[in-house]
Amino acid sequence: MELRDSKAKKAAGGGAPWQRFKRQLPYQLMVLPGMIFLLIFAYIPIAGLVIAFQDYSLSTSYFNNPWVGFKHFEAFLKDSTFWMAFRNTIQLSLLRMFIVFPMPILLALALNEIPSVKLKKTVQTCSYFPHFMAYVVVAALWQDVLSNGGLLNNLLIEAGIISSPISFWTDPAKFKGLATIVELWKGTGWSAIIYFAAISGINSELYEAARIDGAGRFAQIRYITIPEIAGTIIIMFILSIGGLVSGNLSISQLLGNAFTKSESYIIEYYTLEMGLGTMRFSFATAVGMFQSVISVLLVLLANFLSKKYEDVGLF
Repeated sequence: MELRDSKAKKAAGGGAPWQRFKRQLPYQLMVLPGMIFLLIFAYIPIAGLVIAFQDYSLSTSYFNNPWVGFKHFEAFLKDSTFWMAFRNTIQLSLLRMFIVFPMPILLALALNEIPSVKLKKTVQTCSYFPHFMAYVVVAALWQDVLSNGGLLNNLLIEAGIISSPISFWTDPAKFKGLATIVELWKGTGWSAIIYFAAISGINSELYEAARIDGAGRFAQIRYITIPEIAGTIIIMFILSIGGLVSGNLSISQLLGNAFTKSESYIIEYYTLEMGLGTMRFSFATAVGMFQSVISVLLVLLANFLSKKYEDVGLF
């Protein structure tokens, strides 16, 4: 009996780790390039964080620079420009979390209710398209549409709604709203893919039973679709929490300008200027390390709360 159980386990994928590895070799080789990429570009560079505690110079190695402890951390925490960038980053991230994050979910729910397969695919394709456009192209497009002599201003003037052009890109008060709209337009369709996949995995018998009980479309969404994809939504929300102290450098750099710097300047831009602009590599590394530590702590906290109250988490 035990012998048969042992053979059954081996046939099902049990046995020594090396034997399982040999059986899975083609799949392991498929994963290998991704692991090598992560090792080179994600894990090995972590060792470079040591320069945050040094006065680093390009002319010397990591181990021959003077150690300065938390000098650079103290320096940026006393810098008013850093706190301006920190405030803008948090505000833009909150807008992204509470406005941009729910839209892919709503899009997936809405498209799931479209009976026409052809129309559904057409809308999906159109919503994906902006994701494949480079931010340089996206920025140029939106700047042209919303410029003083752009399409929107001309339409509003011709319709008699306004008498003079609206300064969209030179008014600091408008930047965060416009940046959120641009990010929403570019990323909603692509981000909705994971929710499309989650919805497609729901057992169709649940919907059939609900229809027999007299449930309408909204009732099915409320009591079947949303609860069934709630785990996916929670996981994605936990991941988005980690980006609370991270901004979108492309939008800040390409759509921001001297007029809107008080609202568009974010931590990534600050780090870039300190590191490459003023050659303060140790200072910039300290800022980046601060961001990373805060992000990890936020993800761990969000995961802990999710596991405690919803029994869903990353790990």
